[in-house]
Amino acid sequence: MNASELTEKFWKYNEKEPLGAVMVALYLFLIEIWKKNEENDFSLSDTEICERLKISRPTIIALRQKLVIAGMIRYQPKNGLPGHYKIHLEYSSTFSVFANPETKKGVSATKRNQKTIQKKKETAKKVLKNTENSQNQNLTSDDLAEKPVTIPISLPSHIPSLEEFSQYAKLLDNYVPELDLLIKEKYDSWLENGWKNGYDKPITNWKSSIKNIMPFLESELQSSNATSQKIALPTIKRPKSSIDE
Repeated sequence: MNASELTEKFWKYNEKEPLGAVMVALYLFLIEIWKKNEENDFSLSDTEICERLKISRPTIIALRQKLVIAGMIRYQPKNGLPGHYKIHLEYSSTFSVFANPETKKGVSATKRNQKTIQKKKETAKKVLKNTENSQNQNLTSDDLAEKPVTIPISLPSHIPSLEEFSQYAKLLDNYVPELDLLIKEKYDSWLENGWKNGYDKPITNWKSSIKNIMPFLESELQSSNATSQKIALPTIKRPKSSIDE
């Protein structure tokens, strides 16, 4: 099954069980990356997805989990590194990631959501179009039909804010602007791991730690540049669907 056939299958699934514009955009984005990688497994950071789709990291985590539960993808996180993705060609077209009591009572989810399918598809295309033009404004909740989830975090005194973390990194001799995304990703990974490093050891001196990992970030930047240059997000043409007729 190629990318075009997989996309067509996904749209049919979405007609039966509408997933929401942002989730549709995320899945189709992953399909395009998979296609550009010659339909092989690939690694991709949450930071890059945030930048390309203009959605928050908590939203990515929540929606990715639903795609995993639905059997559409397999995701393997890597501490401090881009996660590993595998696109599943086969998954149940009847499985619902939004199972609820109303469905069990016999109320058709398709009938209930049919009026909003077209709107969600159109807003999904808007999200994907914005990935081709980084100068476009970030989409609002009205554009997406699903408000991105934001989780306020109260940090302990020994953990710096992202701004403080980034500002300090910029003072180091080996800093270059191209490292900004990797620095942010490193901060997120440490924070997500309970402020522990890749060896699962508590970070007691974060300034010293960021100094030590900067050479590794430089190396990762150099190795990822070649891969990033291969991935240019094209326009996704949605297959014709009977729901539009």
